[in-house]
Amino acid sequence: MKKTAIWTLKLLLITALLYWIVNDIDPDLFIKSLKHLNPWGVFLTFIAVFVSDLVISWRWYYLSRFQYSFLSSLEANMLAFFLNIFAPAKLGDLSKIYYMKKKEGHQITHSTSYFLVERLFDVLVLAMMLLFSAIFIFPSQGGLWVALGLFGSFLLASYLFYSPKTFRTLLSWLPWPKIRVLLYKIYKILRSNLTPKRLGILFFLTLAVWGSYYLNNFIFFLTATDFKLELWQIFTASTLAFAVSAIPLTPGGIGTFQAAFILALGWYGIPKEEALSASLVLQILYILPATLYSLYLFATKDFLWRGHVST
Repeated sequence: MKKTAIWTLKLLLITALLYWIVNDIDPDLFIKSLKHLNPWGVFLTFIAVFVSDLVISWRWYYLSRFQYSFLSSLEANMLAFFLNIFAPAKLGDLSKIYYMKKKEGHQITHSTSYFLVERLFDVLVLAMMLLFSAIFIFPSQGGLWVALGLFGSFLLASYLFYSPKTFRTLLSWLPWPKIRVLLYKIYKILRSNLTPKRLGILFFLTLAVWGSYYLNNFIFFLTATDFKLELWQIFTASTLAFAVSAIPLTPGGIGTFQAAFILALGWYGIPKEEALSASLVLQILYILPATLYSLYLFATKDFLWRGHVST
């Protein structure tokens, strides 16, 4: 009954979101806006997105302590980006764990620990971007509370990381022994691998990852559109889109990404049709490199379809 109620609520929210997006849209103006995009700007954004994919793959490569090739890291991340199209809250990232297990024989506990560290640092940097936007660029009490909530989550996770006794106490409350053992193994891996130096490097690598995401958006809006936006306006709209699309409502943030840009760009006088067309193309550009690469992987990597690793 509870699950049915949750799914019903999500369906209603998605329906309301899609209605708000397409309501009052002029189809002719929407098509005209699509045709008006600069092809060279679109192509340049495509290249920039692929570079950002390389950056995030390097972070995963560093997290693994270079135990396997950078190509394996790139393949795992590209597959995850592709599967995120169909999974909410970026749960497609979990496929990296499966991929590294199948291709490299990497232990699941180790890959899971890398995944959790990635998420933790992403939350920290997104909170910083939201806080910066909410205080200095577009004052918003709601954005401020969201940022503070994310910071609180990061501080709580950091406290548990450096307090083994508290972490073990929390684990003892879980009624599933196998889950308790798995989580404690992951915790010990994190404690043994994440020195202060590595934490600092990971923080700057995460800044580079998010910086590349913002650079993608800067390039797109400055070269592919004629919106005449200031950099701070693109930054604010991008921050809102990144935060909202992370809400586990729709697969891949499809719909929420567009809604955030329609709302934010509307603040700066961009018509709804132009904001929708631009955000649709931008999201396609975000997923296109990973989609093409993943199709290649599915065609060449037998172990993605079978239970063994191909040679």
